[in-house]
Amino acid sequence: MPPSHTDAAPGSGLMTALVGVTGVLTVGCLLMAVSHAGLRVPLIAGLGPAGGAAVPPAAAGFGVVTVAYAVVLGGLLRRRPWAWALGLVVYGVTLAGAAMPFRGAGSAVGIALSALALALLLSPSVRRALLPDRGAAA
Repeated sequence: MPPSHTDAAPGSGLMTALVGVTGVLTVGCLLMAVSHAGLRVPLIAGLGPAGGAAVPPAAAGFGVVTVAYAVVLGGLLRRRPWAWALGLVVYGVTLAGAAMPFRGAGSAVGIALSALALALLLSPSVRRALLPDRGAAA
């Protein structure tokens, strides 16, 4: 299959990595929302202090973040400039939310993936890919 236009665009390798990390975060938050809704998700249920019990506020929070990640993911895939700013907010809020209060392995994964996503988003090549007019000045 020949390379597409987006494969040859600036930052395509880092953009691909960012799309992948965002996809993992989207699916992870969806699984956390389902788990906090009281449905037993293997591996996820054992991570938190509730032990698989329903925690409706957490389920709602993870549901909102899942939607936010899905919107960022769509913007990244379509290389929309607004995805850069929205990504900064969503990844930053996730990083802060996972760190305070820290809840063990689940928080550690969220912190690591959010920090990686922020680093990728802030890289000059991803910035150029999403913000071509402003990226040249950076």
